[in-house]
Parts: sequence; structure tokens; C-alpha cells
Amino acid sequence: MAPRPELAVDARVRLSAAATWLLHHKLAFRATVARLRSEGLSTLLVVLTIGIALALPGLLFVAVERLADVSERWDGTPRINVFLAGDGSAEQAAGWESMADVAEVVYQSPQASLDELLTATGFGAAMDGVLAGFEGNPLPAVAIVTPTPAAASPARVRALAAQLQGEPGVEGVQVDLEWLQRLQAALTLMQRLTWGLGILLGAAVVLVVGSLTRMAVAQREDEIRVLKLVGGSDGFVLRPFLYLGLFFGLTGGLAAVLLLVLALTFVGAPVADLARSYGSDFRLGGMPWAVALVLLGGGAVLGWLAAMLTARRQLAAIEP
Repeated sequence: MAPRPELAVDARVRLSAAATWLLHHKLAFRATVARLRSEGLSTLLVVLTIGIALALPGLLFVAVERLADVSERWDGTPRINVFLAGDGSAEQAAGWESMADVAEVVYQSPQASLDELLTATGFGAAMDGVLAGFEGNPLPAVAIVTPTPAAASPARVRALAAQLQGEPGVEGVQVDLEWLQRLQAALTLMQRLTWGLGILLGAAVVLVVGSLTRMAVAQREDEIRVLKLVGGSDGFVLRPFLYLGLFFGLTGGLAAVLLLVLALTFVGAPVADLARSYGSDFRLGGMPWAVALVLLGGGAVLGWLAAMLTARRQLAAIEP
């Protein structure tokens, strides 16, 4: 059965309309690139400005994520150091394991505490003269108490510490919990600063691209009036400005990725050396692919959105 003539004509019309649509996009893209190439220095400065604005929160985000990974690898279980009077009693310390909130008790004699101090400081024989002024070993026996996972909250750890403080033969109690709380608070603060800085600098990118789009529309105001006069649609007139915003956003995101790679490479070795001096294996590492994709996609979306909102408002005020 032969196809109906009207269906064949309709198909050719659709193909022609699609080809025309693609041609218009191609011409708009080429015109935008040609205009930006003619203004090479100003275009480069704008791209670098957007790149720096996007790279700053990206660098802070990578640093926070790496610090969070290191904190998760550390043993976050709080411990209670119980200092015993005299030589202390290993049997007394072992009896605390029967408490409901205690998972483990490790007894450390005064001599073991002294050996640990000498090993940690590296002074060795140099401490002999210092220790000669004391009668015997000045360090006390210590019982290291580990709470159960259910009792690892700050409130219950403090309650357990107060209970141990009241035990006979206990001279003092030290809770190894504050450092973890400070670290978690610092990471939370840095995460909020990262999001806040990202939002502010993202808004700055929108303002920059919006200002450039407004200037581009103003420069082509007479041309836009002619296009509207001969029947050009709003979409046809808007298209070059959308490519303008998309170009600045995407190239700015690419610049941010390159700047972030350079920054991580530049400060990576000094940061690793500093962490190694504190006995940590912390490293900034390389550029995460997820962050690179977010910078590229986020830059493109911000540029396109700023150009669309600004150009639509400007075009609505221009009448043929």
C-alpha cells in the first residue's frame, strides 16, 4: 500500500523544521564564539574570575571531606584515664569491668607509664637526671577504661567518669572526649562555611554573567528591534545570549577545575609533611571526579540561568 501524499509532505515539513532549528543553533553558537574571540582579553579575565569564584568553595569542600575521612578512620571511642593512688591495684581496676557501662579496663603500672613517656618523648637517658630528684617513680598507675558503645555519648561518659572518681584509691579522672568533640565541631563549622561560601560565590557568578548579558543585549538593541520587526521569535533572538551564558559558565567551571588541580598539587606535599610531623597519614590527594563534574555542571547551569533570566527581562522591554 503506497503512503498517503499528505503524510509524506508532513514528514518532509518536520524534517525541514528540525534542520532549520539545528541550523539556527549552529549559527547562534558560531556568532557567540566569534564575538567572544574578538574580545579575547576581556573574555579570559571573565573566565578566570568565574573560575576563581567556583574554585574557592571547591578547595574548601575537598579539604573538609578529606579531614572527615581521616576523623572516621580514627578510633572515636572515648576513653577514661583513671589515676590510682600509690602503685594502684590491678585487681581493683579489673573489678570495674563489672560495671554496666564499662566494656574494657586496661591496667598500666607506674613503670609502664614511665616507659611509655620515655618512648614518646625520645629523651631516654636524658631523663635520668630529672627523675633523680624524685623518690622512686613519680608517675601513678593508670586504669584505662573503655565505655560500651551504648554508653559512648558525652553525657553517659561523664556520668561514668564521676562514678569512677568516687571509687576508693582513685586520685583523679581524665576523660579523653574533648578532642573528638572539638574536631567534630570544627568539621561542622567548616562544612557550613563551605556551603555558605559556595552559595555566595555562586550568586556572584550569576551577577557577573547577568551583567555581561545585559551589556550584550544593550549593544545589540537595534539589531534586536530589526529581528523582531521581520518576525523573529523571542526564542530566536534569545538563543545567542543563552550560548553566551553557557559559554562563560562552562569555561569558568573548567578554569575552576584546573585551578583546583594546581592548588592541590601545590599545597599537597607541604600538607602531607606537616601531617607526618604529627604522626598522621593525612593527605589532600588528587582531584575528585565528583567535584570536577559538579564544578563543570554547576558553572554551566549558573551561566545559562543568569543569561536566560537577564536576557528575557531585557528583551521584553525592547519593542520594534
